[in-house]
Amino acid sequence: MTRAFLRPPRHAPGFPAGCADTGDVLAHLARTRHASVTLVVVTSALRATVEQSGDHEQGLVRVRRSLAALGRAAGPQWHPSYYGKDLVLVRPGEHDARPGGYDARPGGHDATDAGVRHGSAWEHVRLPAGPDARIAALLRACYAVSMAARAVRDRPGRTGRGRAADALAAVPERLSAERCAALLAGVLVRPLGASRALRGAGPGEDPRLPGVPSADAWPAYVGEFAARSAGPGPVHYVVTDVHDIEWGTHRPDGRHTDGNAHLLLPLATAWCAGALPTSVVLRRAYGLRIRRECLLVDHLRALGDGAAVAGGRLFAALGDGLCGLVADPDALRATVHAANARTAGQLHSGAGLARVDRVRTPADLHAAARRAHFALHVTKTLKATAHEAGAYQEFGRPLDADAAHAAVAYLTELYEQGAAARGSHHLAHAVRHRDHWRRHLPPTAAAGFDRLMELAGA
Repeated sequence: MTRAFLRPPRHAPGFPAGCADTGDVLAHLARTRHASVTLVVVTSALRATVEQSGDHEQGLVRVRRSLAALGRAAGPQWHPSYYGKDLVLVRPGEHDARPGGYDARPGGHDATDAGVRHGSAWEHVRLPAGPDARIAALLRACYAVSMAARAVRDRPGRTGRGRAADALAAVPERLSAERCAALLAGVLVRPLGASRALRGAGPGEDPRLPGVPSADAWPAYVGEFAARSAGPGPVHYVVTDVHDIEWGTHRPDGRHTDGNAHLLLPLATAWCAGALPTSVVLRRAYGLRIRRECLLVDHLRALGDGAAVAGGRLFAALGDGLCGLVADPDALRATVHAANARTAGQLHSGAGLARVDRVRTPADLHAAARRAHFALHVTKTLKATAHEAGAYQEFGRPLDADAAHAAVAYLTELYEQGAAARGSHHLAHAVRHRDHWRRHLPPTAAAGFDRLMELAGA
């Protein structure tokens, strides 16, 4: 394979200029005649970076800048490509998988975004005959190597770049079944799998998510709104997110939604017990992940289609969530409820909105984005409840008394469970944005919230 692709790979949405989409690069490779390739995956600690940044979008920008710098430093023999929070390096043939110049050790970072934590793994991949079989093999291999990279990233004191097979073989001995399940629940290069990998998404759509507008179209869309912001009146900035996509959401009367890791827990338990070899675990886990990711694509597409009815557009800028602008918040509310009804018991999204009276500068949108993200976090404190704000919340609209007390009770429960509790980052977010919370709580609930903030040391 040379730098001249048979069909130019598309840009990886959200990454800096010059970053190619991994799925397109692998699809090109599947059309060549190479018998084997060396594949390296560098992954990132995104949640830690987001919490460190105090801003989801800024944390994502830092991670992707860091990965882009590592890709540029890899050397001319390697072909860098990107998706989600991962960098993928490929090179035809079987080679020493230590491309010069990049530091992807756990705790390693590049000079541009110091503090972004990475981990990496590599493997030699033998390719079968036929483009469909070859792309399927590459996608499965990329999944396995990315799981290994995550295992290396999260192992304290681990240095170097682990071979995927070795890193994965050590996982059942050192991780609990729950952590193994979380590891297996990673994001896929092509959520729809090999059956549709070569056809791909249409123009203006995210290469990973057919039918969902690409984040790369977002700046131009903002420009359109800014150009006519004096005419159409106020718009609303929107962010959505699938609640608890990893472990699912519970409520007192039982499970509200499934989670990717939750569904993989029986498989991970068998893996840890030595009842299944790693190769079987990875094959079964990959099949389940494909089914769940297909469901996610359909869910995000339903949200995006409804946004058009609401006089706007949502873009695939946030992994399992969308962001954009709409003119009719009531129509969007109906869209969110309809999309959640279609995936009831499987996936449930929350939507946070913030009114924008003018869209003239980037600062206007940045301020609105922060308010919308706060409103989204309100939905996360009320997920799986009957309260409207468990699915939809507008910044500045106070919660009713029952919803407010339920939200404070959830945050208090997180405090009592301690920092190791699943979801504890929601309490950290509440502490950081306590003034916003006070604005949205009636006096009876505000008193309980203030006591919680005192306990939390805020």
